[in-house]
Amino acid sequence: MEFFRNIVKHLNKPFPEQSSNFGEPKILAALSLFVALFLFVFQPFGISTIESNKFLICLGFGAMTFLGSSLYEFIVGKVLKLKGELEKWTLGKWMLNNLGIMLVISLANFLFARLVFFGYIQWELFPAMMYGTFMIGIIPISVLGAFIVWQQEKKYIGIAESMNQQPLSSSSQKAINEKHLFQIPLSNIRYIQGLQNYVSLAYINEEGLLKKKTERATLKHILDNLSDSSIIRSHRSFLVNSSYILSASGNAQGLLLSLADCDREIPVSRTYVPTFRAEIV
Repeated sequence: MEFFRNIVKHLNKPFPEQSSNFGEPKILAALSLFVALFLFVFQPFGISTIESNKFLICLGFGAMTFLGSSLYEFIVGKVLKLKGELEKWTLGKWMLNNLGIMLVISLANFLFARLVFFGYIQWELFPAMMYGTFMIGIIPISVLGAFIVWQQEKKYIGIAESMNQQPLSSSSQKAINEKHLFQIPLSNIRYIQGLQNYVSLAYINEEGLLKKKTERATLKHILDNLSDSSIIRSHRSFLVNSSYILSASGNAQGLLLSLADCDREIPVSRTYVPTFRAEIV
């Protein structure tokens, strides 16, 4: 039972946003080229019995791989919008998405093989094609996903540990002066979350309680007006008051910040880690 709990825990680990965006044309093209070369070199599924145009046929399978995976990404990502926000992706979601791509790829290559070699389709043979495709792809996908998570976790845990060796809560020497934002003193604000054309301000009220207030504004507009303060961007959806950072932790997507008097960890995405560290150190 403990073994399965560990597997579920590992599958629920955050997955890097950039690596989650599998549907980029250049990545799909690289995948398709890999398929074509793999088939030409190892010649499975009866390819070894082909006497002529073997390389062109392997390129055809690669082309079908590109068309199938592109169609999958268009329908699932653009039309149905099932991929959601990449920042919420986990290793399990990434693997499930890739298994879906493999299913479509196996269907595309099955149709190509049947029509090119036989001129007709026998659907009862499709499970065999799907099985072969999954057997070829499942191990590389699992190993690659686990490696990406391990590599990024190691990197950002190391960054967090180096930051925690410094007095983070006093790292920013910028004065919080007497400025106010929507009638709230900057010294009371802990973080600001962007909500499209609105922002949610998390602040400490006069009773010392953490409260939230929603106002119509953008994070960019706020930053432009608070350029000389300790309010800095940590994520495309978050600004944080760097004077109240207590500690940092790391995962595969970047850093997580613990703030004074705040029960929510604020993300620092991979894009903003270098700028963020330069601002607070």
